[in-house]
Amino acid sequence: MPEEHSPHDPSRITPSSPASNVQPQTSGVKRRAPSATRLAFRSLAAVTNKEFIHILRDPGTLVIALVIPVVLLLLFGYALSLDVREVPFCLVDQSRTQTSQDFVARFTASGYFKLVGTVDREADAHHLIDAGRARMALLIPTDFTRDQTAGRAGAVGLLIDGSNSLTASVILAYTEALIQRVGTRSESSADSVMSLAALSIRPRILFNPTQRSTDFLVPGILAIITMFMTILLPSMAVVREKERGTIEILRAGPIRPAAFVVGKLLPYGLICVLDLLMVIIVGALVFGVRIQGSFTLLVLLSVPFLLTGLAMGLLISTVVDSLQVAMYSSFLVSVLPTILMSGFVFPIASMPRLVQLISLLVPARYFLLVVRGIYLRGAGFGSLHPPFLIILIFGTVLIAVAVERLRRSL
Repeated sequence: MPEEHSPHDPSRITPSSPASNVQPQTSGVKRRAPSATRLAFRSLAAVTNKEFIHILRDPGTLVIALVIPVVLLLLFGYALSLDVREVPFCLVDQSRTQTSQDFVARFTASGYFKLVGTVDREADAHHLIDAGRARMALLIPTDFTRDQTAGRAGAVGLLIDGSNSLTASVILAYTEALIQRVGTRSESSADSVMSLAALSIRPRILFNPTQRSTDFLVPGILAIITMFMTILLPSMAVVREKERGTIEILRAGPIRPAAFVVGKLLPYGLICVLDLLMVIIVGALVFGVRIQGSFTLLVLLSVPFLLTGLAMGLLISTVVDSLQVAMYSSFLVSVLPTILMSGFVFPIASMPRLVQLISLLVPARYFLLVVRGIYLRGAGFGSLHPPFLIILIFGTVLIAVAVERLRRSL
C-alpha cells in the first residue's frame, strides 16, 4: 500500500514550504540586474531630489541663498566707495580779487569740495584741520592775480589732512584735475604747491570714462558674493547631514561618492547661478553699473568659478562637524582672501612679495580679471582665456580632492 502522509507531515513538501532546495516556478521571464550606470544615475537623482526637497522645506536656506546676496550687494555697494564728495576745505585768500574768487568757485561748483570757512592766516587753517572741521586748506597768495594777468605761473598752496592716506590721495587727484582745467600744473614741491601756466592737458580715459569707483567696485563685489555663497551653501548642506545623523544612512547605502558630490552640488549650483543673475540685475538697476561686453560670455565664464567655490565648500564640510564652524570657515576662506588678496581694492603689484605669491592661490584673483574685463572693457574670450583656464584647473583639482575625501568618509 502507498504510504500515506498527514496534511501536517513536515516531510511533505508543498508550494508554501520553506525548503531551501526547492525554488518556485517563474514565469520564464528573466529579470536583468540594473547596470552600474543606471544605479549611478538613480543615486544621483535620489540625492538631487532629496536636496531640492530639503531646500524647499527649509526657509532658512532659501533666505540665505536668495536674500543675503542682494543685501550684501546693497551694503557693499553703498558702504564701499572710493569717490570723495563735498570735501570740507577752508580758504586763505590773500589776493581777495575777482580772479581768485572765480578760481575758488571752480572748487565749490564741482561738487567735490565744500567751503566751510575763510581765514586770514595759514596758522588758522592748520587749526581748522587739526580740529577736524576741514580736510584741506586752499592757500591763494597775494600776487596770484598779478601773475595771472602778466602770464606768469601763479602758485597755489594746498594743505591736506594726510591721516587717511587713501582719502588724501583722492583729494589731491581731484584738486589737480580742477587746476588742469585752468591750466597745467608744473612740478610741485614737497608741500604740495601747484603752479598755473597757459598750457592745457587733454587726457583721454579709455575705460570707465566717468571714473566712478562704483563701476570698479561692483564687479568685485559680485566676485565676493559669489565666492561666499558657493562655499557656504554646500558646506552647510553636508555638515547638516552630520549633525542630524543622516550621513550614516548614506554611508550604509549604495551611493557612490561621485554621485553624492554631484547630487549635492547641482541644486546649490543652480541657486548660485540665480544669485549671480540677481546681483547683475540689482547692480544695473540700483547702481547703474551695466555690462559693456557680452552677458552670455560672463555667465559661461562664471561656471568654472562657481564649481570651484562649491568644491571648496565640500572640502570644508569634510573637515568640520558643526554648522557654526562651517559658517565661520566659509567666511574666512572666501570673503577675507577675496577682499585682501585678489586685487579687489588694493593693487596686487603694491603688496609684499610673499603676499603676491599667496594671492596666486586665491581663485577670486583670476575671476576678477574676467568679470572686470567684461564689465569695464567689453573684453572677449580671446583676452580672457588665460585666467579662465586657471580657474578651470582650480575647479577640476578641488572637485577631485573633494570626491576623494568624501570617498574615504562615506
